[in-house]
Amino acid sequence: MTAKIPVTVITGFLGAGKTTLVRHLLAHANGKRIALIINEFGELGVDKDILAGCGDETCREEDMIELANGCICCTVADEFIPTMQALLARPDRPDHIVIETSGLALPQPLLRAFNWPEIKAEVTIDGVVTVADAAALAEGRFANDEAAVDALRSADDMLDHETPLGELFEDQLIAADLVILNKADLVSDADLATVEKHLRAEMRPGTGLVRARNGHVDVAALLGMGSLRPRTTLPVAIATMNSNTAGRRTNTTTSTRSRCGSMG
Repeated sequence: MTAKIPVTVITGFLGAGKTTLVRHLLAHANGKRIALIINEFGELGVDKDILAGCGDETCREEDMIELANGCICCTVADEFIPTMQALLARPDRPDHIVIETSGLALPQPLLRAFNWPEIKAEVTIDGVVTVADAAALAEGRFANDEAAVDALRSADDMLDHETPLGELFEDQLIAADLVILNKADLVSDADLATVEKHLRAEMRPGTGLVRARNGHVDVAALLGMGSLRPRTTLPVAIATMNSNTAGRRTNTTTSTRSRCGSMG
C-alpha cells in the first residue's frame, strides 16, 4: 500500500514572511522532493532559481503549482481539489507537499477539503503553520501593510467572504499547529513577550510558538510535526474554529488588535 504523502499548510497575511519561509524550507530540504502549491506570490517570489536551490532532482520547476484564480478557500472544489488529484496521479510522487495560502484564506474550507475521499486516501495533514508579523503586531496591526491586504481583497473577484482581518487572523491562529512569530529581531524582548501572551490566548492548547528571523526555523520540525506529537484531529480543530467564530460574531469588541496594540 502506498504511504500517504504528508502535507504542510502555511498561512498568514501578506508580508508576514510566508514566501521567505518557503525559500528557507526549499534551501534546506536535504534531498526531500517537495511539491509546492502556491496561492500567493509575495514580492520576493518563488522562482526557478529558488527551486533549484535545494537540488534540481528534488525541487523541480514542475513541482511548483500556482493557483492564480483567487483565494484558495473560495476555489477549493474548482481548483484545489483537481490540482491535488493531478499531483497525486503523477508516477513520480513528491515526498512532501507544501501549500502556501493566500493571506485572505480562511483555514476551514481548505482543511475540510482533506476529508474529501479522493484526497483523504492519499495524503495526511502533517501540520498547519501560521506565520505572524511580530513587528506589525507589536504596533497594533495584523499585517505590515493592511492597505495592501485590503487591496488584495478588492482585486480578488473570487473571494466570497468579507471576514474582518481580526477574525481572519484569529482563525489562522486557531487552525495552527505551529505559529512562527517572524521578524522577531525587529521587536524588543518585552514587546515580544506581550505579543506572545496575547497570541497564546487565541491558540489551541499544545500549539507551538517560535520566534524567527527571516523565516529561519528548523526545517526538520517544520516537515515532521505529525511525527513529533499527536495533532488535534481535524474534526476537533474545525469544531474549535466554529465555536470561536460563533463567539466572535456576538462580541467583536475584544479583538486581537486591541490586545496586541495596547503596549505602551
